[in-house]
Amino acid sequence: MKLPSLAARIIGVLLAALTALCNLFPSNLLYLFDKQCNALLEKTGGFMAGVCHPQPEVDLIKDAGLGWIRVDLPYLYQEDGSVNPFYEYWKQAAAEYAAQGLKILAVTPYPYHYELLSGIDITDEEGLKKVAEIARFYCEDLQGIVSAFQITNEMGVDRFTKNVTMEQAARFIGVQAEAMNDVKGNVIVGYNLGGAGYFSLPFQMNKYKAYIDYVGVDIYLGCFENFVKNPDLTFVVMNAVRLVTGKPIILMEFGYISLGEAKTEEEKSAILQQYGVAGEEEARADINAFISRLPEKLRLEFESLYANKTDEEKADLLFKGEYANHIYRELAAGTGLWGYPHTAEGQEKFYRHMFQRIKKIKWCVGAMIYMWDDTDTCYVCGQADCPVETGWGIVDRNGTPKPSYYAIKEALSDFNR
Repeated sequence: MKLPSLAARIIGVLLAALTALCNLFPSNLLYLFDKQCNALLEKTGGFMAGVCHPQPEVDLIKDAGLGWIRVDLPYLYQEDGSVNPFYEYWKQAAAEYAAQGLKILAVTPYPYHYELLSGIDITDEEGLKKVAEIARFYCEDLQGIVSAFQITNEMGVDRFTKNVTMEQAARFIGVQAEAMNDVKGNVIVGYNLGGAGYFSLPFQMNKYKAYIDYVGVDIYLGCFENFVKNPDLTFVVMNAVRLVTGKPIILMEFGYISLGEAKTEEEKSAILQQYGVAGEEEARADINAFISRLPEKLRLEFESLYANKTDEEKADLLFKGEYANHIYRELAAGTGLWGYPHTAEGQEKFYRHMFQRIKKIKWCVGAMIYMWDDTDTCYVCGQADCPVETGWGIVDRNGTPKPSYYAIKEALSDFNR
């Protein structure tokens, strides 16, 4: 979300003050008399320090003190009903990682995979029975390879949730957790929060609490909005989730972009001219024509998610939110935490601060860094020079450690829980 600069500054100051006040609350009061955290840590072998989307540099991963990798699990079937060969390839690769001493947290597929590839209606009880069967198969078939499951990802973020309601998302997650429950053994099972899901999914999940071992928190402060300035708001959010769910918390996705800055008005104007308009007002005048000229990945996502929006709503989504950063290939003015520039050095400072705080929270049982390496192109818009999804890595595109890698290694070297 992008607010006008004055409003962003005012809200940033107010949020920073509120964050400082809330962080006076001693987090470990939420740990008293809790047996779930210790039971989970016994199953996982201790604090789950890990990284998302790893590459084959296993020795480098382990040398940083990262004992876990978080990876997406392919959907089990192809459209003709046969087993997806990519599932078998994934299983083999996962077994190789596990044999080299890394523990695996596997993220199960999104709701739309079930409908798209198997015609399963996840809003229907018969469809949910099939979803549960697949979940149970994953859990049984991957015993000895996978040590933790996250059931789907960030319900509440449009590109992942699509047309699924939070009630339907909770049911989709819950039936899978229940199906896994009597076959999981020491494997832990949970779900994560992102976007609008924070406000309703934990409450919808209450009926399935008996089958849930942890709740994951995904949070990227200072990267997608221009009004949060204090990184410690992360811990206010974590406290709130802990209070509502009563479950052990994993900081499931967190990180900080190591590159990117705002474009000048002249640079923005030149970019819009490449799309055939002189400025945003001209783009708004025929927003559908403008959308048709966007990079293919961006256009397809936008058309699939927002086809039913009014022209004004489409224009606001494009120019007042995250999509504007993709159009202009920038991090908008004001995007960033105070004292943490979007540079390699700012990223390093961010991780040092975060792990200093994480170490002190007993009910935080894991942290998964997003992500291992910088990427060649942005996965949302497909552009190579878009900073939004290309500079998250703790190693660069060649696998060379960045300053943040060494900060994490140092933080984890004396991490005792």
